[in-house]
Amino acid sequence: MKLYSAPGTCATAMHIALEWIGNPYEVEHLDFAAMKSPEYLELNPSGVVPTLVDGELALPEGMAILLYLLDQNPDAGIGPAAGTKERVELHRWLVYLSGTLHPYFWPHFMPMRFTTDENGQEAVRAASHILIDKALTLIDDHLEGRDWMVGTSKSVADAFLYPMAGWAYGFDKPTSQYPNIDRIVHKLASDPAVQRVHEAQGTSPKVGAAA
Repeated sequence: MKLYSAPGTCATAMHIALEWIGNPYEVEHLDFAAMKSPEYLELNPSGVVPTLVDGELALPEGMAILLYLLDQNPDAGIGPAAGTKERVELHRWLVYLSGTLHPYFWPHFMPMRFTTDENGQEAVRAASHILIDKALTLIDDHLEGRDWMVGTSKSVADAFLYPMAGWAYGFDKPTSQYPNIDRIVHKLASDPAVQRVHEAQGTSPKVGAAA
């Protein structure tokens, strides 16, 4: 398998999952120009990361990649078994992380895409923080009394939460003010597999630091 990624992006979650699985794989980190190259656009016409290549399969979309890795490696301990109540819960949270929390960050990072008013970008960014707070509060409430997002073991849902929670440490209301999420992030930051991912990326955990 080969993962196309970029340091610090949500593709970090797929990289973590591959490390947890422990089978041979390779990763190629792309910059923005490389994501728009004709060669990469053949694999992923959207021109973004992540993309997972497995033989003749070129699979974009982070949530799809995580579910594919889980299905291909049912004994790797990265998520609950198919057909269980916990697996349904995993699907719920992957959809929420991918379809709700992740898009809430887009106006923060790229406010110019959400307004035609050059002087209105800070207002767009502020609005995104309100939505991010709403989503992180919901997740933090869910994590009360729980060790992990789903079930009693770490899963691809926790890996998916990890990079996005890291982005918010530099906000006016930082991730550290969501104690249950902060706890998960700290646990993952000390995981040897996650540390290897950071080493490969040339990054450091965002725990308690500005994103």
